[in-house]
Amino acid sequence: MAEAITLTSPEVTPAVTTANYTLVYLGLYWEQQQIVIHLRGEHGELKQLGYGGLDTATRAKALALMVALNKANLTVKSLQRRVLEQLIADFPLLFTAVAGAPD
Repeated sequence: MAEAITLTSPEVTPAVTTANYTLVYLGLYWEQQQIVIHLRGEHGELKQLGYGGLDTATRAKALALMVALNKANLTVKSLQRRVLEQLIADFPLLFTAVAGAPD
C-alpha cells in the first residue's frame, strides 16, 4: 500500500465515503515560491492544496518548505511521507495520520 494521509473527518459524498488520500502530484515552483499538491481519494476524488501565492508570508513558507525538502535525507523518511506529515501539521482539522510504506 502506498503512503496515504488519513482525514480527521472522512469526506462524505453521495454513496461514497473517503477516509484516505494518496499523493499523486507535487509541484515545486521555485521562481514563484509556490508548492502545488494533488491528493487522490480512494474513490478517485481529487483534492488540491498548496503553499505560496500572492502573500509574502505564504511565499516565504513555501520557499522554506522547498529548501527543507531539497536538503532532506530521503533514506530515512520518504519524500511523500514528509509532504503528507507537513499537510497534517498545517491542516490538522483536515488530516490526522500517515499510513503505509513507500513504493
